[in-house]
Amino acid sequence: MSKSDNELEVAIWYDANEQLDPITFCSESIKDMIDMVCTKKNHTHGDINYEILKPEDDRVPSVPRWLEIIDGAIPRLLVATTEVMSNIQQEPLNMVGDLDKKDLKRLRAITRREHRMAHPNTTPLTNRECDQLIDRLGLEVVLEQLGSSTVH
Repeated sequence: MSKSDNELEVAIWYDANEQLDPITFCSESIKDMIDMVCTKKNHTHGDINYEILKPEDDRVPSVPRWLEIIDGAIPRLLVATTEVMSNIQQEPLNMVGDLDKKDLKRLRAITRREHRMAHPNTTPLTNRECDQLIDRLGLEVVLEQLGSSTVH
């Protein structure tokens, strides 16, 4: 039950006869669950908003069987919603960031060729993997490669 791509929604069914204040009772567990999901996906989240819904309310799924069979149960759905933000951190642009596009393209081709010769049974390198290798090689090696290699 997600309203948008930037929202995380967690819902818990409960019996209103047994739990008079589900937000206070469940908020710590719900926050732990949201924290765990966000950590796994490298996200952070904002404040958690709670809403108590009835079975006939909009967007509420069918009451689960375990709750239907309880005599006199008053089924409610506690919905916790929070905005999530990606924590993807861009790595600093080392040497690769200082190269012009033509030289970077040549260096990537050279890196792929050398990698393919050294490791013939592996998959081709991505641009990101090439860039990481280029940054690790150091300025002297890169300048030497640019001066002596020809890319077809």
